[in-house]
Amino acid sequence: MKYFFVIAQCLLLSTTVSFSQESNIISYGISDSILSKEHLNIDVYRSKINFPPFIGWNSNGKKMLFNGGKVIYSMRKNNSEIREYKTFNHNLSSYLSPNEKQFLYIEDTDGNEDYQIFLYDIAKNRNKALSPKGFKSYDPYWSSNSKQITYKSNKRNPAEIDLYTKPLSTSKNEQLIFKNFSDDGQVYDWNSEKKLLLAVKVISENDKLLYLINDQSGEIEQINPNKRNIAYSDARFIPNTNACLIVSDEFSEFLQLHYYDLKQKEFKTITTHIPWDIEHLTIDVQGENAAFSINENGFSKLYILNLKTLKYYKVKDFPVGILQNLSINKQGTKVGFNFYNSTFYRKVFCYDVKKNILKQYARKGKIPEDSIRFIEAEPFTFTSIDSTTNRAYDIPAYIYKSKSNTKPSPVLIDIHGGPEYQIRPKFNGFYQYLVNELGITIIIPNIRGSNGYGKSYMKQDDGKNRMNAIKDIGALLDWIEKQTNLDKANIAVFGESYGGYAVLASLTEYSNRIKCGIDVVGISNWLTYLENTSDYRRDLRRVEFGDERKEGMRNYLEEISPINNVDKILSPVLIFQGLNDPRVNYKESEQIYRALNTQGNEAWYILAKDEGHGFNKYKNFMLQKQLIVSFLKKHLLLQ
Repeated sequence: MKYFFVIAQCLLLSTTVSFSQESNIISYGISDSILSKEHLNIDVYRSKINFPPFIGWNSNGKKMLFNGGKVIYSMRKNNSEIREYKTFNHNLSSYLSPNEKQFLYIEDTDGNEDYQIFLYDIAKNRNKALSPKGFKSYDPYWSSNSKQITYKSNKRNPAEIDLYTKPLSTSKNEQLIFKNFSDDGQVYDWNSEKKLLLAVKVISENDKLLYLINDQSGEIEQINPNKRNIAYSDARFIPNTNACLIVSDEFSEFLQLHYYDLKQKEFKTITTHIPWDIEHLTIDVQGENAAFSINENGFSKLYILNLKTLKYYKVKDFPVGILQNLSINKQGTKVGFNFYNSTFYRKVFCYDVKKNILKQYARKGKIPEDSIRFIEAEPFTFTSIDSTTNRAYDIPAYIYKSKSNTKPSPVLIDIHGGPEYQIRPKFNGFYQYLVNELGITIIIPNIRGSNGYGKSYMKQDDGKNRMNAIKDIGALLDWIEKQTNLDKANIAVFGESYGGYAVLASLTEYSNRIKCGIDVVGISNWLTYLENTSDYRRDLRRVEFGDERKEGMRNYLEEISPINNVDKILSPVLIFQGLNDPRVNYKESEQIYRALNTQGNEAWYILAKDEGHGFNKYKNFMLQKQLIVSFLKKHLLLQ
């Protein structure tokens, strides 16, 4: 209860407060009748096309394996019966060991992201902790022989993230192999025979350093040391060779696939003629074939690569959607993956390399269908003019169109977080509810600063260019105004994290054109955000958002902070925040709510004492949906 009294004393607001001593939820500005109101059918919009997620191939490469919660399922053919492969007493995580005998999972407390790593033995149905409590230990990665793991942790120094190797044999001690590895650093591959790891340290999204690390001696060698900023996104050893495949943007606007000779230290670019990012890569254990996918304007395309000739081909008649968990079997003859689309949740496919056939997996060949006709997201672009350079940018976006034909539709704009992120048209049941039940058109833009459209586009909002991204929202409002089927007088904005900042900033710039805003764990003051975010995240965030210790940048960050422009916000605002958020401190939401309330704006504020960076617990998540609907009905739909 200590947290509640601290917050209550800080707010000192004469407004409606709803809470109980036992409750995990504290609300301000929301009446009890609204807080308890439930809207029908919100949870009805689920897709029945939801095959258990594909997680890889069994040891002989003949069966696809699927995560069934407390069971691993297997299927030999796309239309055979799905069978139990292994069962256990704990939900399976994504960290299954290569030998399929164990898996790792991580746990934190109420969203504080101080993760602890656990090892679960499937045969013994027993778990044990591998890392201590009270620190952030996360991103475990298995060695290819299943005898060791790496993981990242700030246990040496709370302000730094280090990389450790940990043998699972109790007779050997773990080893710190890379100090100050970075919060976003990743292990890409681990060859146990060569005792080598491929890993990347992240300076920024556009500047990453790729290393070879010896898992015994801890010796580190930087691959391709270079004065230029290079973004790496993957790297894999090619078995039975002294080479690897590397995905980077060194020679292009986009992430390309390169062959790299580890001995000669020479590159050969493979995908020169593909003007999109390589998104996933997988290599067979024989070193014969690889498969990779590209992200073409948010949609995936699949390619097969012959590792001997380095020639590749595109898989024909590939469906429209988003590919994940790409994995090739040990023989290099079959490629499996999960597949997503705006009109269904998940399908699983397998591509037969020899037969050149793509097949969907389904129980006994019976492919399910949804009874609800879900709305498909349609890609489009709108034009934003840079006022400084007078350059026109085509801003990519997707639209879920309301089926209402009788009058122009109200609009909800969902601005993604990151900002180095790309929102893609995967299935979203809440979108479908808003479109079908409330007649709201949903637009999800990839404003400047998003990835997936080249490194220059991603840099367009860095530092003192931050407001470029907000100007793109203004350009989208202009586009909406020209559409006869959209209601320019009834537009709402929604965003989480950096998207929450974009919501608040858009309201300071265009409040007379935006009916209401929904801010989820958003940034309201750049200076206090950088001061209060977790120590190990601060330097990385300074590279993207600006270093507040420099006077010129500090003045700029103060100038664009919504808290310092709150008098320009005329619209009602709904705010959600987790008390334990280590990324965006709860004070960001507290101070913007206090400022809005002081000047007389209608503002609703929900604080969850058992959440961190977002509402992830089912009860809280459903409360969030219910309140969003109540808020939109009142302020967007005027009901």
